Amino acid sequence: MTRALLSRRALSALLCCAALLAPAAQAADWVIRNATVMTVSQGTLENASVWVRDGRIAGVGASVDAPADAQVIDGTGRFVTPGIVDPHSHIGTVGDGNEMSSPVTSQVRIADVLVPTHKEFYFALAGGTTTQMILPGSANLVGGQAAVVKNKFGLPLAQMLVADAPASMKFAIGENPKRTYGGRNQSPSSRMGNAAVLRQALDEAADYRRQRSGKPQDAPGRDLKKEALAGVLSGETLVQIHAYRADEMLTELGIAREFGYKVHAFHHATDAYKIADILAGEGVAIAVWSDWFGVKPEAMEAIPWNAVMALRRGVRVALHSDSADITRRLNHEAAKIMRYGGATREEALRMITLDAAWIIGLQDRVGSLDVGKDADLVVWSADPMSAYALADQVYIEGVLYFDRSLAGTGTPRFSGVMSGD
Repeated sequence: MTRALLSRRALSALLCCAALLAPAAQAADWVIRNATVMTVSQGTLENASVWVRDGRIAGVGASVDAPADAQVIDGTGRFVTPGIVDPHSHIGTVGDGNEMSSPVTSQVRIADVLVPTHKEFYFALAGGTTTQMILPGSANLVGGQAAVVKNKFGLPLAQMLVADAPASMKFAIGENPKRTYGGRNQSPSSRMGNAAVLRQALDEAADYRRQRSGKPQDAPGRDLKKEALAGVLSGETLVQIHAYRADEMLTELGIAREFGYKVHAFHHATDAYKIADILAGEGVAIAVWSDWFGVKPEAMEAIPWNAVMALRRGVRVALHSDSADITRRLNHEAAKIMRYGGATREEALRMITLDAAWIIGLQDRVGSLDVGKDADLVVWSADPMSAYALADQVYIEGVLYFDRSLAGTGTPRFSGVMSGD
């Protein structure tokens, strides 16, 4: 038997064990002391403490008023950050992220296909990523409804999903929709077609909304596709748009103004630096890569200074993965932004925490170490911007979900059988 086969079997056994068991209970009160605490919202504190009570942050600072019997974790030589937030992910979908039967599939939900036991969730957790927005793919002009999850690997999907997160709808423009449907000799097969088909779908949703709210007795039967788009028109659903080119982002902004809704964020947005003033004025965020250029013709004018140029013009900027690999090392992506564009350490960290949380609508719960927020924490072996840094412990809502000292030893990090609640 080869070493590679043994290694794959060992990994499979580890993942199986984690998937069948739930996390161990954490003390109601516990404190990390003597660490370098990178709060995001209040700067970096040396020799500081973080106090957690019942899954939330109860205190942060040089000293905290934790109970005398609180469990104490020595953070000497360690760095503590909020859990990393990935605002654009496709993990755990196992190839089912695109419903390519129509250019508008607003009725489909990515939550319906997520596989909570998939190893990609575990690997993301091991890289310090605690919260992710998982979106449908970009084959369609309207791809469907996103889901926000916390990487509570080992629990049922219902307990991973952030049920009260704001709804988000995935839009896309550019080559993907026109290539998908143009190849079938149907609309859209051009950029003009992209805009026309989207307008038609929004117009139908607007009619549906008026009819449903006007005379209920005369209203049409429930239409899940139009109902989901009506949430966009009412402002209840955040609009997240896959777009690369500046001109196509301007087209989407124009359509949004025409129909009275707001674009929440452009994703990928490699040309954002060209229209940064407009994006800042409209209050539209961007979720981008640090690099990864030239992947398609739309990205040929991407530059490594995109994120910082947009940031300096007042745009809210987050880094995303769009990749099961990159979501494991978003801290390194932040470090590259410091190198490429001159972002400060605090700005780079914010791009993978608080501003990423804003894009998914959870900035009041995650993304910074503030009293009252969810205790999603990463304890790093070194400065997280270092290539040598490892996520040693990862906590979600105060519970330890990953401990590197036990990874690969065969020792379960969890106890208790997974329940179906």
